[in-house]
Amino acid sequence: MNYFKTFANCLLIKGVSRSLICDLQRHQSDLISNDMVEILVKLNAKQSISSVMEEYGDQNNKVIQEYLEYLDDKEYGFYCKKEEFDRFPSLDKKYLVPGHITNAVLELSRKTIYSLNELVPQIESLGCKDITIMFYESLRLEDFYQIFNYFEDTRIKSIEITLKYNQAFNELFFAKLNKKINQLTRLTFYSAKEEKVDHWDNYLQFERIFTTKNITSFKSCGIVDSKYFTTNLPKVLEAINHNSCLHKKISIDINGKIKNCPAMPESFGNINETLLKEAINAEGFKKYWNITKDQIITCKDCEFRYICTDCRAYIENPLDKYSKPLKCGYNPYTMEWEEWAVNPLKQKSIEYYGLTELLNNHQV
Repeated sequence: MNYFKTFANCLLIKGVSRSLICDLQRHQSDLISNDMVEILVKLNAKQSISSVMEEYGDQNNKVIQEYLEYLDDKEYGFYCKKEEFDRFPSLDKKYLVPGHITNAVLELSRKTIYSLNELVPQIESLGCKDITIMFYESLRLEDFYQIFNYFEDTRIKSIEITLKYNQAFNELFFAKLNKKINQLTRLTFYSAKEEKVDHWDNYLQFERIFTTKNITSFKSCGIVDSKYFTTNLPKVLEAINHNSCLHKKISIDINGKIKNCPAMPESFGNINETLLKEAINAEGFKKYWNITKDQIITCKDCEFRYICTDCRAYIENPLDKYSKPLKCGYNPYTMEWEEWAVNPLKQKSIEYYGLTELLNNHQV
């Protein structure tokens, strides 16, 4: 068989120095060379293997054949005949999702849990399915029960909660939550004794993440790290077409201000005075929704741009909305990671956003 084609679910992302092949079905990504991507583009355009090898010369034939065998073994692509080629259409990269809002971030305290009584119906009416709740304190079991009482009989699909760790959070505690609450998908505990991740299983059907960091505000958010990379169809298609963090997101900060993100300065009203459906239609609310990584400085040259979550709250140049995320230490030109906080070129922006103290206290 003289033709080769990558599977439709295997997306090629070309960077300035190297590329990525993303298997959106098996949720995995592998680095490949830019030269190989150029060859795959030709092959995916229905150019035969023999003609590509002739184009690149005898000296490269062995390397090309080895690469194709590697891709075949990994099930990233397949050999086929010319008459079979068009039976396998390419992936439709459109991103369509119902609802005015898909996800919401809420900053709450134990004293303001009651506000969910008014908020949840509004959030649900916007079509939102995923909720993240941030507490800058610990919670009791009855607090959890109170929270989830507001979500019973709603269409909210998943709820993640971040809160301060205490010793009461043990397996028995988690078992009680698991029995009572079926929408809980993740608990993140800060100020914990160790760094640990316990994945969900048949016994506890929510993830538990423990970090030793002490979090006192949403300024800790926005860090770009490979451990946060996500290779799945919805997130990658959203990143291709929209902003991978702020698209169809609404947030309410600790003071009740309605924002794109709790860490951003712009406010579009207060929940005590403004309905959420009014806020999302306010001028400027959606201005970041369609800023993609293909438009952002440096990110547009990065091989990881579609599996990485963007941040517009903290950027290297606060005056340019297309500036690279401040808390990213990856350089796609050298293919190296560095500690972003010590980069001398970032220090003015770190001071501008008031992050110096948090960095000194290891809260970011």
